[in-house]
Amino acid sequence: MEFPDFSFNPSLPSFIHHSEVLKYLEEYTDKFSIRPCIKFNTCVVSVYPVPGNQERASWWVVSTTHGEEVVEKFDAVMVCVGHYSHPYIPDIEGMKDFQGQVLHSHFYRFPEVFSSRSVVLLGSGPSGVDIAMELSAHAKHVILSHRGPPLNWSPPENVSMAPPVIRAAHDGLIFENGIKVEADTLIFCTGYKYHYPFFLPRTGISNGQVMERKDVLDWGFLDGEDIENPDQGKGHLPPLYKRLIHARYPTLGFIGACKIVIPFPLVHCQAQFFLEVLEGKCPLPPTEQMLSESRKELVEHRRAGLPLKYLHRLGEKQWEYAQSLADTASFQPLAPVLAKLYEATREFRNSNPLMYRKLNFTILDREDFEMRTDLKDEDYV
Repeated sequence: MEFPDFSFNPSLPSFIHHSEVLKYLEEYTDKFSIRPCIKFNTCVVSVYPVPGNQERASWWVVSTTHGEEVVEKFDAVMVCVGHYSHPYIPDIEGMKDFQGQVLHSHFYRFPEVFSSRSVVLLGSGPSGVDIAMELSAHAKHVILSHRGPPLNWSPPENVSMAPPVIRAAHDGLIFENGIKVEADTLIFCTGYKYHYPFFLPRTGISNGQVMERKDVLDWGFLDGEDIENPDQGKGHLPPLYKRLIHARYPTLGFIGACKIVIPFPLVHCQAQFFLEVLEGKCPLPPTEQMLSESRKELVEHRRAGLPLKYLHRLGEKQWEYAQSLADTASFQPLAPVLAKLYEATREFRNSNPLMYRKLNFTILDREDFEMRTDLKDEDYV
């Protein structure tokens, strides 16, 4: 998951604690002298385009530092807030009557606090599966509730599978097949929603003065499409060229908005691409062509019957996408070994989610890696 130009400490295991990731980012910041460029303790309140040519728009940015409001003008804006801070919680009938504990996986920390409980986890993505495995050593019973195909691994004895939860009662939860179970905890492992409060109506700039405004950034949703604001959890981003650049405001980039990816290598490629565009080294197509590509992407996504919130969900497509960015903007592509390592880890994780963290990988060159493991024969179930 490292950036291509800076490696993790080679003595670390392949699956590390989040404190090591923080340490890595701090070391990266110091190595490339980024820290002096960062304005800490600052909240961006409003981002708004300066009236004029959309294709070369500059931006008013209103921020607060220690309560003091500052207005600045920028030639371009990179939105790099990610999408792992505002949980998405679906509406479930009767939830207000449920007497048990309800939380999102975002707030899960330690399995011990769920000792002897009956826990239902809604969602079988990475968080759902990992939490289920952790809870199995402490909880009385764990139910992994999901809509996907059957999982191809044998769970611990106190972990079972069930269809999605569709309704709640005061003393339990009802699944899609009509079966009701007693449960005292429900954990939503349902992912996150995009959240851009600084684009919502708040303040604008007129003649250099901050003023209340009633309008809002034209998200540029495609004409004729009934699409919700992304902050509602079901919507998606504005039409993005290369899943990155606003088709109507090409000086506005959304870095790291893609889902189911290895973040650091991918955002490295996105940042490289956007910088090449801003420096004039990678000319963009006309606005209508970028809009047309966005429209085609959206139509194909809808025809496949997929939720709008999954429009920028990449998974195994991330490698082809990263390669296309490198080819278009003529920078060094990611090493092919990363895709191979990703696939090997994914396959092992899907077959043995309880033990996959015992694997350790060493990248040998741009093409190859080696894998070491402490697993014993009895661990392969």
